[in-house]
Amino acid sequence: MFCFCWYVIGAVAGYFLLKWLLRLVKISDYSNKYVFITGCDTGFGHMLAKRLDGLGFHVFAACFTEKGADDTKKGASSRLITISPVDVTKEESIQKALQEVESKLPTDKGLWAIVNNAGIAGPMGYIDWFTRKHYESVLAVNLFGVIEVTRIFLPLIRKGKGRVVNIASFLGRIGIPPMPYTISKYGVEAFSDCLRRELYHQGISVHILEPGYFRTNILDRSTLKDNMRRNFSELPQDLQEYYGKKYLENGIEVIDFVLDKVASPHTHKVVDAYTHAITARFPKHRYLVGNDIQVFRLVWNLPEWLSDWLLTLQTATPAGAK
Repeated sequence: MFCFCWYVIGAVAGYFLLKWLLRLVKISDYSNKYVFITGCDTGFGHMLAKRLDGLGFHVFAACFTEKGADDTKKGASSRLITISPVDVTKEESIQKALQEVESKLPTDKGLWAIVNNAGIAGPMGYIDWFTRKHYESVLAVNLFGVIEVTRIFLPLIRKGKGRVVNIASFLGRIGIPPMPYTISKYGVEAFSDCLRRELYHQGISVHILEPGYFRTNILDRSTLKDNMRRNFSELPQDLQEYYGKKYLENGIEVIDFVLDKVASPHTHKVVDAYTHAITARFPKHRYLVGNDIQVFRLVWNLPEWLSDWLLTLQTATPAGAK
């Protein structure tokens, strides 16, 4: 029995060692690979476009604005081609981007990767602060944008026997307000899982990034606070009285807490994960990025009664519910 236990321990250790070693193996010939990235104006997409360009990839950097395209071109090589404006909420804009990519690809080439990076934070607040339009505005970018870009560019991925890389969030695993953003990321998780299994026999792989909180433009402090105050001010008077000013200020304090105590300035970690998903011969299906996500990973595996209590410790009670 004692010997059998050591065999089991050895087998498990060997499995994890082999898995770790396989993750180190890279694809070859970066200079012969083409990658399409959305949301390259700022943040992770901007940094990833520059990183891959530096590694020798041919990068198609889709930007929402002309300024974003100009900023992305600065210091880049001629291999990096910006496409703007690309609005992932509009099919015609995505189709136009596809035509531009096809016109610049060698006739025998497809895409090695599409990276669905574009995203917005959306409205800040609580369930009855939002209308259907609030949800639609977030889903249009964060979920339907991912679906439509993937659908439209899929023939080029098939041609290149490549991979799809989608950015979700730890909020795609555990429900924490703001609700529209969280719902959109749950959707990205579901879409990516379905897509991975659908494409399983087609030589195409699908990979998901699940970052924790990182200090990028999407977490701009003043923008988030103004967003929440504006949504509160637009509520009917009876709802404002039900929640109360203290509830609003508690929400503002939570934003400060997240940005000051939780959000990481080490944005390169997300870019590192993106890069591994694109350059590794055996990439991970999921990349959990950030120290905070290790805590949330524990929380989402707890019984709901306990995780609910932990996740609402910082939440005030509405004035009308006391």
